[in-house]
Amino acid sequence: MKLYLGVDIGSSITKAVALEGKNIVGFTSIATTDPIAAASGAIGKLLAEHGYKLEDILRIAVTGGGARFLKVRELFGIPLTMVDEVEAIGLGGIALTGKRRALVVSMGTGTAMVVVEGYGGSIKHIGGTGVGGGTLLGLGRLLLNKHSVEALENLAEKGDPRRVDITVADIAGGPVGIVPGEATASNFGKVSDEARDEDIAAAIFNLVGQVVGVLAVFASKIYGMERDIVAVGKLTSSKLIVKAMKDVASIFDAEICFPNNGGYCTALGAAYKLAKELSL
Repeated sequence: MKLYLGVDIGSSITKAVALEGKNIVGFTSIATTDPIAAASGAIGKLLAEHGYKLEDILRIAVTGGGARFLKVRELFGIPLTMVDEVEAIGLGGIALTGKRRALVVSMGTGTAMVVVEGYGGSIKHIGGTGVGGGTLLGLGRLLLNKHSVEALENLAEKGDPRRVDITVADIAGGPVGIVPGEATASNFGKVSDEARDEDIAAAIFNLVGQVVGVLAVFASKIYGMERDIVAVGKLTSSKLIVKAMKDVASIFDAEICFPNNGGYCTALGAAYKLAKELSL
């Protein structure tokens, strides 16, 4: 067995994916500390969890914001290949979905958007937004003293964002144009002393999901990819984020795909680049 490993060294989480050929055969994640320690730890954990050995690894690809701090050319005696993060996001989105073309929306601390054509033959970063997981956590800490996405979502599931957000119907009495009455007209526009912590938490998820969803849909229309939006990143494991984004997409006649293991997209893309290059 010969494995290609992709390691995505993020600001808080480091993820590792193992490919045999182009098939995913393992993945794991650990907290990011020192970049070398995080990469080494993620690789070691992946091998231990899935019963592989160091000699099974052919090459290792590293990507993500923390990869630039690596000052070594190999780990465990195995050569490292640096992969541009934008390229890794694009290739990962294609590998997860099998799509020929896609707008890959990578939701990390902020959100990046990458247009992919020709099964990864063309990959272009078109921008993004500072709204993402960092926004969710920052507002959760500031407003509710919650320090994890999980704790914030547990609270939000018991809340109603309509007690915090102004809807279109609140202002106009019903729908306006293509926008239904229950759609949000103003995030946090209805905050009152009666708003519960649960409602505020729900409104935070609404804010992040709707902002990213609207930007993704409008970007997709520029490239004719309304049916080819692929959302990836850790936030896609949140049911509330997924619902907010799908609700927005339905208003504008678009579709957003949330592939399984989307949180590992960037690490997968790095490994996938190795698999493509070394199999030629």
